[in-house]
Amino acid sequence: MPVRAALSLSILSLSVAFVGPLLAQIPSSPGSFICSYTGGKAAPDVICSPTTPSNGHAERVVDRILKPIGLLRNFKVIECANTSNCFATVLKGQRFIVYDGAFMAQIEEETETDWSAISIMAHEIGHHLQGHTIDGRGGQPIKEIEADKFSGFVLHQLGASLEDATVAVKALGDEHATSTHPAKPARIEAIRKGWLEAEAMYPKSRTAVKTPTAMAPKPMSTNTSLAASSRPVVAPAAPVRRAGNRVTVGCVSGDCQDGTGVFVYPTLERYAGEFEEGDKHGEGTEYYADGKVKYKGNFRDNLRSDYGVYYYRNGDKYVGWFQNNIPNGKGTYYFADGDKIVATFKNGQPVQ
Repeated sequence: MPVRAALSLSILSLSVAFVGPLLAQIPSSPGSFICSYTGGKAAPDVICSPTTPSNGHAERVVDRILKPIGLLRNFKVIECANTSNCFATVLKGQRFIVYDGAFMAQIEEETETDWSAISIMAHEIGHHLQGHTIDGRGGQPIKEIEADKFSGFVLHQLGASLEDATVAVKALGDEHATSTHPAKPARIEAIRKGWLEAEAMYPKSRTAVKTPTAMAPKPMSTNTSLAASSRPVVAPAAPVRRAGNRVTVGCVSGDCQDGTGVFVYPTLERYAGEFEEGDKHGEGTEYYADGKVKYKGNFRDNLRSDYGVYYYRNGDKYVGWFQNNIPNGKGTYYFADGDKIVATFKNGQPVQ
């Protein structure tokens, strides 16, 4: 059975047979930890029993969430009605994941995907595995960010797209930060970072998820004959004619050897900027054949280097650091539709 189907929220329709009276009130004392996914507080009359046995099926589903990262469950999973949330907490020294089945089913229905409920569960699991529930410091925004990043990583490993991984927080997150929870944009960014970190380590979902179509221009060839063809040629063998009009190829103005000039290539792309020994070196701008800007920034020995901006044909844009002609270092990749990836890039790919 596919992982996603196995995790389908049969987990949320579980009924837990409570044994004995409902004795243990959810803690609310200073320093106690209760992470509610939405940031709201549990009602004072919400009472659950710490002696309730964990539900076997719920534990098996949680174990499927943990399996891709090689960790073992160290908490009990129980259902507690009327909480309208999902919690990670500690009662009498025992770690718990407490969830409201009706609430989880509702978010599934609203988002029209079971990934929303799975990501919530993964978030709460993250609190336990990262020790947030036992440090005595209570709820903190940084803990939520870490748990969100964890959920993004896990959902990637389960096969979710980046959109799937963020659907719950987009539906339930608060637009404004609170004393315990960051604002929605910060949480979305944390999930994105976790998902991208997993993708960098285990790239297997690119066909199903929108990713940069050309994260980096290919590095220039190290073959001497090919590399030479990419350098400015001060005296081309022959001019190029196009549409009946004579088009000059080569250095059309200025000093393209050691100075500032404009050079037109046989492809009709051109470069305007600083040269050193016939190479692009210093500040300059590359243009596509149609005159639109291709790259604006710095060059070293004919290669894009240091800081610059690269404009892709599809409307995407990379702003950041380059080395050997490709993104290397801190930068931001902007999608044409407004989304973006803020990361450190290595050989053209985001690594964090």
